[in-house]
Amino acid sequence: MAVIRQITTVASVAMPIEEKWTVRRCRYMPGEGAAGRVCIATGIHGDEMMGQLIAFGVVSRIMEQQEHLHGIVDVYPMLNPLGLDIGERLVPASTRLDMNRAFPGTPDGTPLESVCYQLVQDMRGADLVLDIHASTQNKSELYEVRLNAASAAQLAEQARALCPELIWIYPEKTAYEASLTGALCGLGTPAMILEADERRRKPQEIAGRVVEGIFCKLREMGLWTGSAVEPPRAQEEIPTIRTQEDVLRVTCEHPGVYVPEDCIGEWVQEGRILGRIIDALEGVVREEIKAPCAGLVFSQRSYSAVYPGTLIARLLRRRGEA
Repeated sequence: MAVIRQITTVASVAMPIEEKWTVRRCRYMPGEGAAGRVCIATGIHGDEMMGQLIAFGVVSRIMEQQEHLHGIVDVYPMLNPLGLDIGERLVPASTRLDMNRAFPGTPDGTPLESVCYQLVQDMRGADLVLDIHASTQNKSELYEVRLNAASAAQLAEQARALCPELIWIYPEKTAYEASLTGALCGLGTPAMILEADERRRKPQEIAGRVVEGIFCKLREMGLWTGSAVEPPRAQEEIPTIRTQEDVLRVTCEHPGVYVPEDCIGEWVQEGRILGRIIDALEGVVREEIKAPCAGLVFSQRSYSAVYPGTLIARLLRRRGEA
């Protein structure tokens, strides 16, 4: 049976100089009956493009295997279209505010608060919301699912079927409550952040891994019977950050240009060289950045200028490491 596709404007607000901030949703659903509803949202930060490739991959598979869709999949590819159009992380208005710090919004507030409110109301009540983000400038990340400590007991096991390389449980903090994921969880709608790296050489490979995880999750939920990878077995451990003590931040002491080794995703031993800081004028290596302990390199700075104190990498400590 053919999939029904509906494009709907779910949020709209007037902006200065006769502009409109409009967010559209494309709904994919079976011809009759629906086993549940999943929302895939991206584009909150206008300089994060990975979500476009992931949304494209999800939609393409649904349309190729239409008979296998048994639930509703709502795709919101551009929550901050004004920023996305110009590659601007924040909402490019006079205030330049971070959209992901304005949820759940209010119906009669500023344009930003109004859009956030309309989006939350539209996604509210879904069986799961996947809030897709990408690594920030000059940083590579593993494919991560990020959860807040307040919702981790309910969602950590559910996150496994998304087949991430890492699960990161954030401590409870006020900023999280003002994010899309935090606002939805606060209203009783399960939501997770998916972090996917777009700084590496072949973003389509990273996007493909996330797409496979999404369809694995849809199949687990009974919304999909088509092609999907197998979920991790119960005994297979996914590296998980549970406390801040699990994370070791590696910074540099000297300014210069950081030239990384390709360590992302590796379990390294103490003393492993993660990269070097060079001085092109004098032709010297100012600093070798080494792993201070054994652990998983799950975040690493890419080739870029650095200054004293710049974050170079994050490691998940091996259990038992001091």
